[in-house]
Amino acid sequence: MPQTSTELSLTLSERHTADFEMIANGGFAPLGGFMGSEDWRRVCDEMRLVSGDYWSIPITLATDLDCTEGDVVELRADDGKHLGRLSVEEIFERDSRHEAEQVYRTTDTEHPGVAAIFEEGERCVAGPIEADDLPDHEEAFQRRYLTP
Repeated sequence: MPQTSTELSLTLSERHTADFEMIANGGFAPLGGFMGSEDWRRVCDEMRLVSGDYWSIPITLATDLDCTEGDVVELRADDGKHLGRLSVEEIFERDSRHEAEQVYRTTDTEHPGVAAIFEEGERCVAGPIEADDLPDHEEAFQRRYLTP
């Protein structure tokens, strides 16, 4: 039986918090959530979403959270602020080495993108998000903050 949002909560990494924000504010349109395995594979191999739209880097949510398909997960920013929810539609194992080779053209962990995906791990949860709020930013940044 799927768990309700009050039972599952995930504090996002700084990187995943930024991805959440870009999905929620429309900066990553047409994405409505974190990518599933089919989009992940197609983006890695062809730089396209399953829909055919161009997309250059997978936007996945790697986590070891104990959840199942159908669960709703409360999401918090890396500073603990409540952001919204993820409806889990898929749980899959990505091949981080393949992603690094295809997207960054290297598996050298000196590359920050490669280091990040290797550190995050293979297990990803995917599905649409529902945003209640966006992450906080310093005032100097916030004064210049524009969304699409």
